[in-house]
Amino acid sequence: MKFVLNSIVIDVKPRVKIHSYRARDYVDAQQATQWLGIRLATLYAYVSRGLIRSMSIAGQRQRLYLREDLERLRTKAQARLGQSAIAASALNLGQPIIPTQITEITLEGPSYRGKLAIDLVKQEASFEQVSELLWTGMWHAQPFCWKAYPEPWVLKRLTDRLPEGAIQHQMVEIFASVVMHLALGRGAIEKRLVSGSLLQAAREILLALAGCMGLLGPQKRYVHARSGIGFAEVVLQALGAPLCAENTRTMNAILVLMADHELSPGTLSARVAASSGASVHSCVAAAMSVSSGTEVALIYNSIGQFVKKGTSVSALLAKAQELVESGQRVPGFGHPLYPSGDPRAQSLLALIKTRGRLTGRASKLVALSDFMTQRYALYPRHKCSLFALCDSMVIHESAAPALFALGRVAGWVAHVQEQRLSTTLIRPRAKFTLAGITGAPEL
Repeated sequence: MKFVLNSIVIDVKPRVKIHSYRARDYVDAQQATQWLGIRLATLYAYVSRGLIRSMSIAGQRQRLYLREDLERLRTKAQARLGQSAIAASALNLGQPIIPTQITEITLEGPSYRGKLAIDLVKQEASFEQVSELLWTGMWHAQPFCWKAYPEPWVLKRLTDRLPEGAIQHQMVEIFASVVMHLALGRGAIEKRLVSGSLLQAAREILLALAGCMGLLGPQKRYVHARSGIGFAEVVLQALGAPLCAENTRTMNAILVLMADHELSPGTLSARVAASSGASVHSCVAAAMSVSSGTEVALIYNSIGQFVKKGTSVSALLAKAQELVESGQRVPGFGHPLYPSGDPRAQSLLALIKTRGRLTGRASKLVALSDFMTQRYALYPRHKCSLFALCDSMVIHESAAPALFALGRVAGWVAHVQEQRLSTTLIRPRAKFTLAGITGAPEL
């Protein structure tokens, strides 16, 4: 059966359903055979058997082959060749499992669409510039400000009722709740998905979350963003920190370095949600929820508690030595992707030393970082350095995980946008095992 769609002749067996034509959904014969590792004759045989849908283009001899069918066949082939073990190891800091054009992890740290994050900090790039780079691939040479949105009164009512304990220890979960409350005022999911306002929604989410940082400031309430000031200044204003050039540079550096780190747990969850057709609000809230756990946001709490155990620098170093030599982990040290040290942590530590004003905890963490590096070649992670930097800025200790999550929203939105361009539903397979089952109950 043949029919014409927008001057394109589609030839397909009646039993096979064909999608409407989109160039990115199809590849040519050379790409298809390379992808599957087969000969051209085998490709034609798959098409004749209805396993791969194909189409011809009017006026051209070559045919195009549906990417979705190729992916399905390749997945089956890998399963037969025993690739499940490889896939399982990839899920734990192993080989990449999702192609992306957003961020690459290099020995010099994350590179955002070809621009190293540490270089962007040296150039004093603003968070707005880096966010738009992640979202659009375009670089704005001059700093600019996002326009403020009307104050979301629903958020003020929500944040006014939060218990003090939640504000102290659950800011990332509060962020997730705030994002979903924003979503409820934006209409049905289907309407939001087709409105084309993803980036507008992203900017609104970021500004609303920046206002929530006021819960950690002296006013202990939501602080609405003023127009005409940069995002870093909005955050500083909410936290009650002085609006000076040094603080603005430092805050931009924090947010830029936190903006993305490819497939971290939160990012992967955002992409999974996006692949299911969820709204950007739901995707960001999912990423926030995943990032609120003990292995991400709550590591900052562990760092703070560990520092408090050391009544002096020497006592802290002795405790760290005891943990390392007994085979235990010192919170905030050792990143599996950076065996020679996390460049983001080094950049943040350099900012601390440049500021020249070290408070008690910040000075302890700097001394601990030097000790762990020189004695054991264990390098600080960005979490350790960020906690110390927040302390040196004299802002609330709970600001560290909140700033991490706030900056990471930029990357999550970029990954949501990229995932939407794929037709793939992220749905890994499980390998059933009886390991750990001592016996089945009698029926």
